[in-house]
Amino acid sequence: MLRDEQLRIIKELRDHLKGDSTAYAKGMMRAPVDTFTCTDLLQKELDQFFKKEALLLGLSPDLPENNTYIATSETGVPILMTRDSDGRFRAFLNVCRHRGVQVIADGRGRKANFSCPFHSWTYRNTGDLISVTKEERFGCIDKGDHGLVALPAEEKYGMLWVRPTPDGHPINVDAAMGGLGIEIENWDIASHPYVEEQTLEANINWKLAIDTFGENYHFDFLHKGTLAPQIYGNLQTSQAFDNNYRMVFASKTNFDQIVEHMPEEEWPYRYMTLNVYFIYPNTIFLVDAIGLDLLRMYPDPKDPGKSKTHHRYYANPEMVKYLEKQREETGENHEPESRFVGFNEIVVDEDYAMAELTQLGASSGAQTHYWFGRNEPALHHYHNVHRKGVGLPELEVIES
Repeated sequence: MLRDEQLRIIKELRDHLKGDSTAYAKGMMRAPVDTFTCTDLLQKELDQFFKKEALLLGLSPDLPENNTYIATSETGVPILMTRDSDGRFRAFLNVCRHRGVQVIADGRGRKANFSCPFHSWTYRNTGDLISVTKEERFGCIDKGDHGLVALPAEEKYGMLWVRPTPDGHPINVDAAMGGLGIEIENWDIASHPYVEEQTLEANINWKLAIDTFGENYHFDFLHKGTLAPQIYGNLQTSQAFDNNYRMVFASKTNFDQIVEHMPEEEWPYRYMTLNVYFIYPNTIFLVDAIGLDLLRMYPDPKDPGKSKTHHRYYANPEMVKYLEKQREETGENHEPESRFVGFNEIVVDEDYAMAELTQLGASSGAQTHYWFGRNEPALHHYHNVHRKGVGLPELEVIES
């Protein structure tokens, strides 16, 4: 994010704080509850968002060196992402061309070649088939026509994009980012080392998982013992970038003191804010003083009331240096607590637990619609771009 934009956001948050206000939408909206329960809608979502759209499947630090890889089935399709010996990012269907077995198990590591566990057909990380076991007995095939099936893949702004369908059409990252690319690049993603990952399963629609991150109206109530002491609730900036969105929240730890007593050219933006990005169609990207969180939400392919959240955490390099300096000065070598301990206390134990009650309510028939307030503009935006993606009309604005 450019410095001028950082200063503008801090001043906007300061003014909201002084005026007891926040960023507002033009009015309220009502969303039909079958958004979260309809099986026909689920099938449209699977086809449009998780087959046809380019998906943000990782960040550049996931493939930190040449000849590293990640294998994942999070999209419902087995995908192998590699950085080849020349440093190029590639993606393939992780499926052997012999009998369709997954070539390498889900995970990450360092490999230049991959051998299928069934009959040991071997592929280079460029996708080329380089060895057919006992080829003289198997029969002669054209190896050049039997490499791993390539998927459209693009690396830009520190992000790894893949379309799970081998349609041959290149990915336009700038179009996908809607003007956010340079801002994201300025976070210097490549310098943030990958630390850990987890998968969260919940009895909630995948869009409810995204809604969890779409407003801070609930902070002072649901998170009164966890997040509320750290972040101001019902206070945010809000801006759309085509299909994407950015919210910025203010830290309670030091925001007031800094803006009052420190010259603005010294305001440490990252240590004063929590930045929440929605990246179409299914990703939440968080930036704070501690690091980066990349969360990808996926529906259960058969049940609209279930979903998975795939979550990776990457450390702020400045925080890594600070901890290393502390170890040197104190002589202690304690590993820091997992990022996921505090995160899951908030998201799993509070947000997703509440979302499960919302899901039950949606399935009960108690009401036909849920409300999005004018102080929840990100939810307005997200649900309308979702509806546009599956061919539904925008939600009506109800002025208040």
